[in-house]
Amino acid sequence: MQDIAILLFDGFEPLDVFGPAEVFGCIERIDNSAPAPQIQYCSINGGMIHGAISTTIETVKISDIHDDAILLIPGGAGTRPLVKSDIFLNALNEQLPRFSEILTVCTGSALLAATGNIDGRNATSNKRAFAWVQSVRPQVNWLGSARWVDDGDVLTSSGVSAGIDMALGLVSKVYGPQFASTLAKAIEYVWNDDPDNDPFAVQ
Repeated sequence: MQDIAILLFDGFEPLDVFGPAEVFGCIERIDNSAPAPQIQYCSINGGMIHGAISTTIETVKISDIHDDAILLIPGGAGTRPLVKSDIFLNALNEQLPRFSEILTVCTGSALLAATGNIDGRNATSNKRAFAWVQSVRPQVNWLGSARWVDDGDVLTSSGVSAGIDMALGLVSKVYGPQFASTLAKAIEYVWNDDPDNDPFAVQ
């Protein structure tokens, strides 16, 4: 698996970030012969970023991340102003082509959608915020019943903890379902391994 770059912004949701980070970070613990990804935290301009629940992280500039990494975009309250920020969206749009895959958690899909890069593609998001996410970019084929959606090089997940399910789903694709199941047990997580099993679905 390629290295993981996690894009942070003020007001990000910590579990959106650290749930998947725990999954990807545990790959080497399960099998130290596996080519485990390295994880970097980045932001548009680099520096200290402040998330919810008094979470503060030092980041590098997104432009400093090497090409062909996987980019993960979390959600959180900070997505609300950013979907209207031309400065943020233009900067993100400039960087997106360098990444091999894009993952989103929760309303992170609204940020990705706002760049116009997933028009006509399947995606999902936090079901409590679903109507708002749809309003950000109606051109996306938003799926109201999906724990996560795998649309080739773009994977989007539902709210917060769904990011862990999606991350395990990606691990399963790369390393196999048995490996992903072993990893889920190692972190004592009950993995919803069916992307279509969405207990929070909306019509």
